Amino acid sequence: MTFDIEESRIDSAALVIMHYQVDVFAILFGDRPSPLLDSCNALIRRWRATGRPLFFPNFFLGEAYELASKNNRLMSSIVPSGYFRSAVPMHGLTIEPGDRFYACPRASVFHGTTLDADLRARGVDTLVMAGISTTGVVLSSVAQASDADYDVRLVRDCCYDPDRDAHEALFRSGFGGRVQVV
Repeated sequence: MTFDIEESRIDSAALVIMHYQVDVFAILFGDRPSPLLDSCNALIRRWRATGRPLFFPNFFLGEAYELASKNNRLMSSIVPSGYFRSAVPMHGLTIEPGDRFYACPRASVFHGTTLDADLRARGVDTLVMAGISTTGVVLSSVAQASDADYDVRLVRDCCYDPDRDAHEALFRSGFGGRVQVV
């Protein structure tokens, strides 16, 4: 088994690395190095050996915050920060030509993007996912992926949240039975 996926199902799987981007790392870690990047790059290298696709959705509210709704408390609270006016991947992230990138206007990587359609066009029905933050993009995206009938594997070592208690609680519950934690 690879990534806890039966060999017969690996051909219908994709890796989705969520919000591994410059702004997220700047907010959470500042100038300090994060071991998350090394863990994620190790995951990406292992995944590339499967020959299956990789997707990198990142949070983006528009260069002039045109995608930030005043009605959405979270989005409107971000505007004064100056962050998320670009979706630049984190420096040092192992990316290659052919990897797909998405600019996501909300916490879920599926909202407002073609990610679901692109996955379905490739025959993907199993998602191996990792992201920052657990209480934001991971929770929102896992819920939507589960509701869309994807078989979701969540890579714990490549997920992070500054609220350690909430992070641990979500992993203890297996995200409400929606994922298999690997």
